[in-house]
Amino acid sequence: AGNTELVHRFQVEAQSAARLDHPHIARVHSVGEDQGVPFIVFEYIEGVNIRDLVDHRGLLPVVEAVSYTIQVAEALAHAAERDVVHRDIKPSNILVMPDGRAKLVDMGLARLHQVNSPSNDLTATGVTLGTFDYISPEQARDPRSADARSDLYSLGCTLYFMLTGMPPFPDGTVLQKLLSHSSEAPPNPREVRPDLDDELAAICLKLMSKQ
Repeated sequence: AGNTELVHRFQVEAQSAARLDHPHIARVHSVGEDQGVPFIVFEYIEGVNIRDLVDHRGLLPVVEAVSYTIQVAEALAHAAERDVVHRDIKPSNILVMPDGRAKLVDMGLARLHQVNSPSNDLTATGVTLGTFDYISPEQARDPRSADARSDLYSLGCTLYFMLTGMPPFPDGTVLQKLLSHSSEAPPNPREVRPDLDDELAAICLKLMSKQ
């Protein structure tokens, strides 16, 4: 029964993602099933994800980091208008094309991993380990409670990563990271990169605010 439920949720999520039409969201071309295996076809995107970009190039120029953040914010506004929540905004889910356009991938599919599990084991939610670096406080408590504000929190953590080269709470176990997101004040990116202006630091901190 659980498997049938998962397939149904896959179809619902994939179809909601397919309704999205935005230049900064990877397009869903089709959704189907082949020999009992459900599948989703995304557009092919020539580009590199932001995690790899920072790994290879180091800290991004401020203008570039701001541009990618605005592009993803516009994509999230489009999704929110259609009641689609991404739930897994992180540097590796944002692809940057050679012309500087950013595309958000895996739109709406993160919730598939968060099917009501018989156990409350964190690993049962299927969220990858790296996601805990960008997870909102409310998602840490209950993955099903995420909404557009959770995506904005994760976008703030992603902006912090682009500006500093690290997530806001880089150290510790999964549990310690979850507790930090829930209760520790977000770090000011200027502590790592003093050249940032006050306004950008304030926007980053507002995105990462607990409430």
